[in-house]
Amino acid sequence: MAVFVSGASGFIGSRLVERLATEGQDVVALARSSPPAVLASNPRIRWIIRDIAEDGLDFDGLPEVEAVVHLAGATLGAGSGESLFLRANEHTTVRLLQALADRTDRFIFASSQVVYGDANHLAVTEDFPTQSDGSAYACSKLNSENWLRWFQKRHEGQYIVMRFSGFIEGGGIVDYLIDQAFSGEPIELFSKGRVHRDYLPVDDAIDAIVAALNYSGYPGFLPVNIGSGQTVSAHKLAMTICTELRASSQIKLLNKPSPQGDFVFCIDRARQLFNFQPSDLIDAVRQYAKHRQEQNRVLVSNAKN
Repeated sequence: MAVFVSGASGFIGSRLVERLATEGQDVVALARSSPPAVLASNPRIRWIIRDIAEDGLDFDGLPEVEAVVHLAGATLGAGSGESLFLRANEHTTVRLLQALADRTDRFIFASSQVVYGDANHLAVTEDFPTQSDGSAYACSKLNSENWLRWFQKRHEGQYIVMRFSGFIEGGGIVDYLIDQAFSGEPIELFSKGRVHRDYLPVDDAIDAIVAALNYSGYPGFLPVNIGSGQTVSAHKLAMTICTELRASSQIKLLNKPSPQGDFVFCIDRARQLFNFQPSDLIDAVRQYAKHRQEQNRVLVSNAKN
């Protein structure tokens, strides 16, 4: 029996596939582009290179599927066009469900905090109202969740929707703070740096997905918030990074309102069901800043040579 992973060559998918194979799990890995070289020849990973939104999925000769982890799709930074998100997120989700709902009763879907809109709250639970009017991306993620609800109703089984917070390594505010610190440029923070947002290291996301794969309870449609659950302001993040990198950047606390309010997950459900224990957020940011610093040193060294 194999775990089927869509988006297997992506930001999270490649790490998950490697983790599962290392732990002795057979994997059917679906990707639209060539797999990372380090994973291409792994005997536990069977690669399928195709765009299922366009071409569908053919299971001839493939092993039985124990569970599906659906990571494929376009992310918020991919653009703002409705057609892009409709095709990459909703069409891909429906085609995958059509192909696999009769083959396995276990689905894990990577959703996002964007389905809650601008909640402006420091303990967002799974019972908070969802909203789809924040962006085309948010609409596509929430609609994808609704497709999973529909297929679960028709086929029964366990359909887990993991609503992830932003990732530390995801190109958001943490990377902005690090980039400004590297260059010594001013760091500008709206709302005087008082806004609190939830972030998660990608390794914690992988841990959560593996835990969900091992979870055997609660048949049905189950949304679960996955974040740090820790209340840290943008100002504290900036000070942490500047201290870690010994940066000379001036932190400017602007009166201009932030385009987004507070957003921190309540992760009680993830703790209870998956025994999810996220890393300390400040320590994870420090480690990522050190990693980026080392990468920067290598780039400078290579450029000189």
